[in-house]
Amino acid sequence: MHPITTRLAAAHDRPAIERLLREAGNFNDEECGVGLEIVDVYFSDGPTGGVNGDYPTVVAERDGVVVGYATFGRTPMTESTWHLYFIAADVRIRRAGIGRALCSAIRDVAMVRGGRRLVLETSGRELYDATRAFYDATGFVEEGRIPDYYSPGDAVVYYVWRW
Repeated sequence: MHPITTRLAAAHDRPAIERLLREAGNFNDEECGVGLEIVDVYFSDGPTGGVNGDYPTVVAERDGVVVGYATFGRTPMTESTWHLYFIAADVRIRRAGIGRALCSAIRDVAMVRGGRRLVLETSGRELYDATRAFYDATGFVEEGRIPDYYSPGDAVVYYVWRW
């Protein structure tokens, strides 16, 4: 068994993060672009930013290779709510604990900064059935849906994970 480890992302991880986004199979070009823009903001925070910046980004590694990543951040104007913006795991080794390791790392960072919950939104399309099943299995609770949010027939589904 090859253990999954997590750490804060570094600028040299950007190509791997881009690969993960593009190969995920459920992010379109616009979504990949936004995901990378957020990561670039994290990288531009400099050496004192990182975990304390607006968009902490963590990567998961197996045998020194980046196999997953997540970008998240404190939700403005809230006391203890954080938001998961993007999470992706290597499609070739899904179900290997990558997502759970990333969620644990997110919780650890958020807790140190006073976080008590993580909110995310995802698509209600069939393409995202496995994604929603992962959130359900990880302890997230579906809190609501808005029909036709992203486009006709594509609802937004809101999840919350409390600790």
